[in-house]
Amino acid sequence: METLNRLIHILGSRGTIRRRMTAAGAHRFIIACVAALAFIATFNPVAAGARPAPTVAAQRPSTSDTATPVPTATPANSQAPSMPTGGLERAVVRAIVDGDTLDVTLKGRTRRVRLIGVDTPETTHPSRPVECFGREATRFLTELVNGQTVFLEADPSQGDRDRYNRLLRFVWLPDGRLVNYEIIAQGYGFEYTFNAPYAYQDQFKAAQRAAREVQAGLWAPDACNGERTPATATPATTAPSPAAPPTTGGNQPLPPSYNRCRADPNAARAPNAPVAIVSVDKRAETVTLRNVSSEPINLDGWIMCSFKGSQIHQGVGGTLAPGETRAFTHTGGSSIWNNRESDPGGLYDPQGRLVSYWPDR
Repeated sequence: METLNRLIHILGSRGTIRRRMTAAGAHRFIIACVAALAFIATFNPVAAGARPAPTVAAQRPSTSDTATPVPTATPANSQAPSMPTGGLERAVVRAIVDGDTLDVTLKGRTRRVRLIGVDTPETTHPSRPVECFGREATRFLTELVNGQTVFLEADPSQGDRDRYNRLLRFVWLPDGRLVNYEIIAQGYGFEYTFNAPYAYQDQFKAAQRAAREVQAGLWAPDACNGERTPATATPATTAPSPAAPPTTGGNQPLPPSYNRCRADPNAARAPNAPVAIVSVDKRAETVTLRNVSSEPINLDGWIMCSFKGSQIHQGVGGTLAPGETRAFTHTGGSSIWNNRESDPGGLYDPQGRLVSYWPDR
């Protein structure tokens, strides 16, 4: 109706329209109406019956207008885990073994802790050379936590300890940062899933993607480019030679037999090489070991057992030179060697094979 009124206003009254139709003919009137409608549409398309154009939000972008997909993880959006409000144990960091392993004092005893969900390049492995960014990872962890009070979180999905009797834990700083996560996010280690998914696995994997995308730390092309092989060759003299696996009299390698320091089935077949137990001073809580081979032996990750109480003699580690004899005093908070009864001892390599046996006769 509004459109009709506008048309009448332009062409005149209805009576005038009838006269014009009589005088000029219907066809001229139709032409005039069309012209009038075109004039109205020019200034008010809606009034002329035209549909409004869709808004920008309603328009479907063409392929060329679609934005480039955002990466799945970037340093800005990689979400760090939040510190739990309970279930944590307070400990003090006493020493750094390497980039993913440390010693803490927990409830008055020294415990070795292996960080869950992260693996850093090796620096102390008995059968591997020093790997690219291994020393940097160890230094990073040292600067981050050494001497500090931290909070340990267990993960039931991973078990309490690994086969080397190290506690498996997440390590939290008092300011709420998760050490395991920080190592990955800043490019000092790799996300590592052992057997089963662990808590924070998604965040750790996102942190690794983010670090790789920005080429942080070991991901940098001029550092390691994400590889463990050193960017420049490491001299062979920088790492101790790997220890030969213990063998039986028939030169057959002994199978792994470590079972949380319980009686060992291979006791009678222990080769006492390449490292031998020289003596155990049970009162002084000291074990003396000798490298009987012609190569240096790295004892980090080796386990010395007191079989009577199924306990570990803490404090064995470092490198023994060829022919060197050294005493290792137990560093735990309480005595483990039985002074009144026979208490045999056994020394295991990192693969869980019995290297030397001390019968305590």
